[in-house]
Amino acid sequence: MSIRINATVNEARAAAGHNKEQWDRFYFITKDEAKQLSEAHPDWTRWILIPANEKDTMLGRINGRLVAEGIPAVEMIILKWRMSQLLRDIQRKYAEGSMLVGMVGSTTGSPTQSAAQPASSVQTSPTASRSEQSPSDTRPPYDPIRDV
Repeated sequence: MSIRINATVNEARAAAGHNKEQWDRFYFITKDEAKQLSEAHPDWTRWILIPANEKDTMLGRINGRLVAEGIPAVEMIILKWRMSQLLRDIQRKYAEGSMLVGMVGSTTGSPTQSAAQPASSVQTSPTASRSEQSPSDTRPPYDPIRDV
């Protein structure tokens, strides 16, 4: 069985053989695994960066939890599809500086806070010289009529 990496949720769910309730549990379990993975290994930001033995171990843990609840086990391709989405979402939230507590714990929140401080200090500092400001800081705000 094979699915595309850009398969829809319904295609992936059908490939996994799950009903709606089972799929919801699979989503919850994989989100929990992604959270633990990103906390333990913040440098594993994409599926391809995760070592094969760790992927196998993760698949075993997830399938163990699924089977314990009477839910059909999934194949690696389904896990790859789901984890690729989760890792991408975690990275987007990290880049935006608004990581969700439900996605990643407070142990990785400090880089986001330190990255956000310089930007906010430049914007809020009234005494900042022109040379310290980037060109985007000196531009007038977006005007939907003028900037169309």
